[in-house]
Amino acid sequence: MKPTQINFLLRPWQTYRNGEIFYGMLKTGNKRWSLTTKQGNKTFYKGTGSSGVGRWTTRGRYIVNWEKVRTYVVPSGIDTTQLKPLVCATAPKVKHTFRGYQGPMDGKLYVQKVKDFIKYGVEESPESARNENFIERG
Repeated sequence: MKPTQINFLLRPWQTYRNGEIFYGMLKTGNKRWSLTTKQGNKTFYKGTGSSGVGRWTTRGRYIVNWEKVRTYVVPSGIDTTQLKPLVCATAPKVKHTFRGYQGPMDGKLYVQKVKDFIKYGVEESPESARNENFIERG
């Protein structure tokens, strides 16, 4: 049978060079999977679709529609329970010390950290390691 325009409409499959029949591009299936962040490029941010609590005006201001703002109901009896969602206010604060340096952004500190990384690797250097009296909190 000679391939003509009408014949291609009646028989849409095609053949490879070895004669094996395939059905063409229509047989590839549905590619409309749910889009995740794995399919996008490195700047792709899908979000949750839960934003849009307002609208932008023509002058560039944002007007909040308070009917769309999410509100959370506080469980009853939250003040009588001992469980709290946040860190206790009386917990001691973690204070970093930078002995011998002006502060956390001192260039000499970064040079010393690079030297320690070259010498010790990922492990902590003996100067920055925890002492024996260290107590893990939490």
